[in-house]
Amino acid sequence: MQRQTIKLSGLTCPACKKVTEKRIGSLSGVIKVEVSLDSGVATIDADNAITILKIRKVLKDTPYQVVEK
Repeated sequence: MQRQTIKLSGLTCPACKKVTEKRIGSLSGVIKVEVSLDSGVATIDADNAITILKIRKVLKDTPYQVVEK
């Protein structure tokens, strides 16, 4: 299992958290997703590393964006 953290923008409420966790959680290989509204960080546990491109794709029609480091 691999753990990744990514920074997100646009998260302002519990509904934002829920939608983001559901969308990222739908990706193949994802075991668990936790999003922190305070820090804007998503922690992803998965069988394999999930690419930023895949995360951007599942969030593309939402106001939530991956923030590059």
